[in-house]
Amino acid sequence: MTTTPTTTEPGVLDDAFPGDSALSALMRAHDWASTPLGPPGHWPEGLKVPVRMMLTSRFEMWLGWGPDLAFFYNDAYAPTLGIKHPGVLGRPVRAVWSEIYDELSGRFDTVMREGVATWDKALLLLLERNGYPEETYHTFSYSPLRGDSGAVEGLMCIVTEETERVISERRIETLSRLASDLLPARTRTEVVARFRSALATNTRDFPFCDIRLFNEAEGVEPTDDPGAPPFRRAHWPLAPILAGEASVRAPLASLLSDPPKGAWAAAPHEAMIVPIAKASQAGPGGALIFGLNPLRPGDADITGFAQLIAGQVAGALAAVDALVAEAAETERLRQLFLQSPSFIAVLRGPRHRVEMTNPGYQQLVAHRNVVGKDIREALPEVAGQGFFELLDEVYSTGQPFVGRAVPITIQRVPGGEPEPRLLDFVYQPIRAADGSVTGVFVEGVDVTAVQEALAAARQSEQQFRSLAEAMPNHAWSSGPDGELDWFNTRTYQYSGMPVGELDGAGWAAIVHADDLAAAAQAWASSLASGAPYEAEFRLRRADGAWRWHIARAIALRSEQGEITRWVGTNTDIEDQKAAVQVLADHNATLEREVQERTVELMTAEEALRQSQKMEAVGQLTGGIAHDFNNLLTGITASLEMLETRIAQGRLDAVPRYVEGAQSAARRASALTQRLLAFSRQQTLTPRPTNANRLIGDMEELLRRTIGPNVQMEVVGAAGLWPTLIDRNQLENAVLNLCINARDAMPDGGKLTIETANKWLDDRAGKERELPPGQYVSLCVSDTGAGMTPEVIQRAFDPFFTTKPLGQGTGLGLSMVYGFVRQSGGQVRIYSELDKGTTMCLYLPRHLGEAETDIAPRDTPSADYIADGETILVIDDEATVRMLLIETLRDAGYITLEAADGPEGLKILQSDTQIDLLITDVGLPGGMNGRQIADAARSVRPTLKVLFITGYAENAVISHGHLDRYMQVVTKPFTIDALREKVRAMIEGPL
Repeated sequence: MTTTPTTTEPGVLDDAFPGDSALSALMRAHDWASTPLGPPGHWPEGLKVPVRMMLTSRFEMWLGWGPDLAFFYNDAYAPTLGIKHPGVLGRPVRAVWSEIYDELSGRFDTVMREGVATWDKALLLLLERNGYPEETYHTFSYSPLRGDSGAVEGLMCIVTEETERVISERRIETLSRLASDLLPARTRTEVVARFRSALATNTRDFPFCDIRLFNEAEGVEPTDDPGAPPFRRAHWPLAPILAGEASVRAPLASLLSDPPKGAWAAAPHEAMIVPIAKASQAGPGGALIFGLNPLRPGDADITGFAQLIAGQVAGALAAVDALVAEAAETERLRQLFLQSPSFIAVLRGPRHRVEMTNPGYQQLVAHRNVVGKDIREALPEVAGQGFFELLDEVYSTGQPFVGRAVPITIQRVPGGEPEPRLLDFVYQPIRAADGSVTGVFVEGVDVTAVQEALAAARQSEQQFRSLAEAMPNHAWSSGPDGELDWFNTRTYQYSGMPVGELDGAGWAAIVHADDLAAAAQAWASSLASGAPYEAEFRLRRADGAWRWHIARAIALRSEQGEITRWVGTNTDIEDQKAAVQVLADHNATLEREVQERTVELMTAEEALRQSQKMEAVGQLTGGIAHDFNNLLTGITASLEMLETRIAQGRLDAVPRYVEGAQSAARRASALTQRLLAFSRQQTLTPRPTNANRLIGDMEELLRRTIGPNVQMEVVGAAGLWPTLIDRNQLENAVLNLCINARDAMPDGGKLTIETANKWLDDRAGKERELPPGQYVSLCVSDTGAGMTPEVIQRAFDPFFTTKPLGQGTGLGLSMVYGFVRQSGGQVRIYSELDKGTTMCLYLPRHLGEAETDIAPRDTPSADYIADGETILVIDDEATVRMLLIETLRDAGYITLEAADGPEGLKILQSDTQIDLLITDVGLPGGMNGRQIADAARSVRPTLKVLFITGYAENAVISHGHLDRYMQVVTKPFTIDALREKVRAMIEGPL
């Protein structure tokens, strides 16, 4: 009797927890003996290896082990735990992350029960790591960890916290949307409505928001609308804002009894108020009220974000005020100066004498008396600004001139100093009846206010770019045509390129050549459709290193839905890619160690190479072990009883036990054939076959099998093409499909067997994973319960069944699928719940004629006696070789034997008479059975060869294409079958 020590030697602890990190030291000091895991010296390698890897990694990692997923983590992960560190070491994951366990438990089950890894991108998790629920985002993967037994005993998590990135991108999108929405606003009311609409899309940062505009005459504009939400009617503390405070925070408890919650289940506790600046007055023009995210109470960036929003609103209000002022001025001019909102003048002659002006023009020139004067005399302050010269050119050439936002310095107040203005105007030549120019028509408008409004809009754009400059990502923008025209400073710092060099097609210079085509194609697709752009590619850093990035961009649209700009970011994902590679390296290391320690985990090697087949392989190995244990029990128990009864002299019971062992062996042979069919490794005997005739021969058997409750209809296509197929295996496949169809209709129904000729073009072939060409389809349909998509996806997995326990092995459809695929065809399932299922076999067309008759099988002759022919038997399995020798000697043959290829080849190269060579295909010694036969044929050209194989080594025996005088027999075989095959080959002609 042994006892488990309660302490661990220091060397064992150093081995289990290597390194000098804080967590390594913490784990070495931890009392593991008092935990369900016990001392580290007794831990399995399946736990030790990932713990070592985790502690020496700089990636955020944690792992759980055992039924309760005891919690391990490294130094990089400790900040994610917050105040929970270090008390959670070794505790169950359910206790560590109790607040999110229910949300993640399904993922844990997927890994622990099914052995399938999971992946989540930027998943929202409300962590209580600082004493309160906190909004966080994480990209992580759960991967199964297997113990020394091969079973999943734990899981590994590699995680990247992306909270700052997600929130930054969300806020950039909010600012972009707000800028786009405010741009078309033409009134203050419209600005308010568009602000509320844009901010309503981001209720995570601000569960609610409002805007209050100040009125110079009345103070704060009225907010007592009884139909407005309570937060819009609340008496917010605006006095500090009016006094010049940059921001004010107000507890909501005394202001609102039930504040809006926005995207969260919890209500906000606090609101923030920021001023809306107004250029034309010292104080603010209004205030924005924001309900603050209750899940980020310590957010240091929220004030700056709110102030950026206020800046955009201020720009929009300035633009609206300018537009409103311009509209009012235009209306006043229209009423006062006839019907024209612009200035108008008529100039005559080459000296441009002022013939007529309208009130608008009079206003432009400070109501000076200019009529009857030459223009240079009338407006002396305009000299030297180019306007007189333009008039001379229009008069002399007869070509009109149009100016946009042209600067002019002109006297606007009688007796005052000239002041700068911006004018939109046209100089149009006036022609006489003969076409000659006699004067110039002047019409225009003062656009100074409009340009100032546009400047305010550009300032808003600059504020957006300032935010983009501050974010940790690359940021860029383009026009609607896709030509990139701006990158933030971080992009140029990363690339080392001069500012402006990335514009247009220049960005391609830093994209890896292997990734450029796909990135450009995705960009072209988004430009054509307007859909969000997303692509992954490598970007060259200034030092020449390549790092993976993911690029995302969204289109900004006008009120009419037209794309006005694209705004995008590039996010570095090199570390995530590296984390995936680390996990892959870990799996490879674990596979190598398991392979070195035990041959019992051979299937785990395949499982590590093909993780997506883990569940199927587990079912397969378990099912095989279960069925073969039952069969071996029947064989060994019968042999033991046979030995006992012979020793007792009770020979009357011998036949019963012999039959019991043979029956179990026959069932084992059948199971082996099904497994070989599933793995596409069985030996097939394909013959040109007419599927209509085959089904006709089976029809009576099928009707008896499905029973009277099921109506069966056979619809055979006229002129059906033949197919090259193993007839016996096709019969088994059809029978299997019919039995499954019958079981799907326990209350009766209709079963239809239908054949057809099919031409598959490139598209149809791809859909069925077949090369294009001609095929014979054989479909079995039922009107039963149908299958769910999940069942269809797993229908061909070995040992998968939806039937009750004890009904069916779960190998039927696997056998059908493997046989059809090995024959060059395909199987497809078409099913709808409560309507039925159709199983279709697609078999390649054979261009020859189908066989009309199937040759009857000869009945072996048990009393046949050979005539002293000599047979050489080569087999490395001593028991099989002994049985073959004794069987052949009993039949009267002279036998020679060899245990491997080189030994057998020596006999074949001697002068000894040999009438038949019987050889196993797979042999040790550097030569297989086919190589021995070929070498023997070089000295004995007419030597007859019988190959024996445990499965179809088609590559060894030329994929079933045997030379003359060569045949093959598949294990297991009966003694009578072997005698008959040997007799037929010995007596057969050369």
